[in-house]
Amino acid sequence: MRPQPAPQVELTGEDRAAVDAALHRRDLAPRQRERVEMVKAAASGHDVAWIARWTGRSPARIRHWLAAFQCGGLAALTDAPRTGRPPKADAAYLAALERAVEAPPRTLGVPVDVWTSARLSAYLAEQTGTALTPGWLRVLLTQRRFACGRPKHGMKHLQDPAEVAACEEALQAAEKKGGGRSRPQRAAF
Repeated sequence: MRPQPAPQVELTGEDRAAVDAALHRRDLAPRQRERVEMVKAAASGHDVAWIARWTGRSPARIRHWLAAFQCGGLAALTDAPRTGRPPKADAAYLAALERAVEAPPRTLGVPVDVWTSARLSAYLAEQTGTALTPGWLRVLLTQRRFACGRPKHGMKHLQDPAEVAACEEALQAAEKKGGGRSRPQRAAF
């Protein structure tokens, strides 16, 4: 059986602008991003074998997506609806999540300084009516390229500068009095 020739992909000016705009979107699904990159690579003159090595997909699958783009444009590169329960985190929830993460908690009326996944989950459940577990919320944050980690709290803000200076002076005076070196302690048994 002869391999099928690759569909010729030629992008007009507005098609190229639409492809570039799609690749700059943060909310583009990874599978759709890969397909748009296949189209861009084919339009740049790369053959199907090169795109197959680069993406790890079969040449038949690449020809399928290139032909789909030729027939339906960027809209043809989206996934078909999947069966099963729809996701709880809909577009409104995700928009509320982004607004909450980008704002300090105190500006939203939450009496804490740092978001934790549990606090953020409770806040979003109250705001949107959709309750997600903190673990799933961390997955959503990672998908949207937000960093999750533990805050590092210091005690420096609780120290009185005058007392710190007095303690340092007392330590320096003690070092001068004792010769500046510590003597080994001997234990008596």
